[in-house]
Amino acid sequence: MHGINSPPMLLSVAMRKVYHCTVEVRGYELDSYGHVNHAQYLGYLEHARWKMLAEEGVTLKTLAEWKRWPVVGSLEVRYLRPAFAGDELKIETRILEYRKVAFTLEQRIFRGEEPILDAKIHAVIVNEAGKPAEVPPSMANRLWSTP
Repeated sequence: MHGINSPPMLLSVAMRKVYHCTVEVRGYELDSYGHVNHAQYLGYLEHARWKMLAEEGVTLKTLAEWKRWPVVGSLEVRYLRPAFAGDELKIETRILEYRKVAFTLEQRIFRGEEPILDAKIHAVIVNEAGKPAEVPPSMANRLWSTP
């Protein structure tokens, strides 16, 4: 098994399932410069991760039954271009690697074909006590599977 400090299991490019989600930029998400506030993008990314889990049948109820929850341990974000009110943004999410208690995702936001943002998210699975815990096999089978 792969613990938090062991080498990760890398998924080949061909094995990385890509999840898709769209959001429309709303006026109240803009900053004083007229473009999406940098912090709002984190909400878009979170929304897309929940959509990914839902697509695989993982809900809050499922997580509670497993007594395991994914939490963001760290994230890296590269803001490439601004987005504006009314823009339809496409978010791509894919799992890059996984370990016994953690996994890494890549998320990209596009306006049409134009990249807006690149992010890498390192997530850890925790138990009821908030301590790192093994990914439930049922969750691993759903998320680590090939497309």
